[in-house]
Amino acid sequence: MEMARETTAPAAPTALASTLRRVPLFNDLSESELELIARHITIHRYDDSSVVFAEGGACRELFLVQEGSVRILKTAASGRQQLISVERPGNSLAEIPVFDGGAYPATAQTDGPAVLLRLEAEVFRNICRQRPELALKVIKVLAHRLRRMSGLVEDLSFATVRGRLIAYLLQLARERGRATRSGLEFELAENNEELAARLGTVRELISRNLGRLHNEGLLQIRRRFVTILRPEALAAEIEHNR
Repeated sequence: MEMARETTAPAAPTALASTLRRVPLFNDLSESELELIARHITIHRYDDSSVVFAEGGACRELFLVQEGSVRILKTAASGRQQLISVERPGNSLAEIPVFDGGAYPATAQTDGPAVLLRLEAEVFRNICRQRPELALKVIKVLAHRLRRMSGLVEDLSFATVRGRLIAYLLQLARERGRATRSGLEFELAENNEELAARLGTVRELISRNLGRLHNEGLLQIRRRFVTILRPEALAAEIEHNR
């Protein structure tokens, strides 16, 4: 487990307040309120693959991603991990245990170097008591995550590994792909083990299904680049199996 390199918050809260202004949870607060929050924040710098907090650990603070990204992982008794989400700058972490006083429900691990802001849980709860509109924003964040979790449970329960893989590749193609003569091409940043964690399976099944899709003439993989040769056929397969 990597240890975090930590620094304290800047001496002038005004500088940190401008950072907080860009966080969706806090963008309706006044400058004086932001500066008050900034006095209670510390800045923590993490190396790649550092554990920010571990599943089952005691929660004492809210985290805000300032730079980099953080993977939220759930670990089964067998040791297999399921990727729940990837949190990016402006996102908050650990809202649920901050409010219910329970342990962290999952593990947070940096995906590359990252900078996070820490705010004491009790301070955040007091702010929410004083500013109910902030509490409503937290509820909105939690509602969004509940919907995302419901979709994940549905996928894991009813969709095959092939179906989940196709759906994810089509999503990446829509978000990052560029049209070429052969089809939609995009760079795949994740390796097979990381894809398995995201899709709730094992690396061998990811490799097997990628190989089958290639052999069926549906996609090509060259180094880190994927070309979807027949996106309509893949989309039709997903629709047919719903």
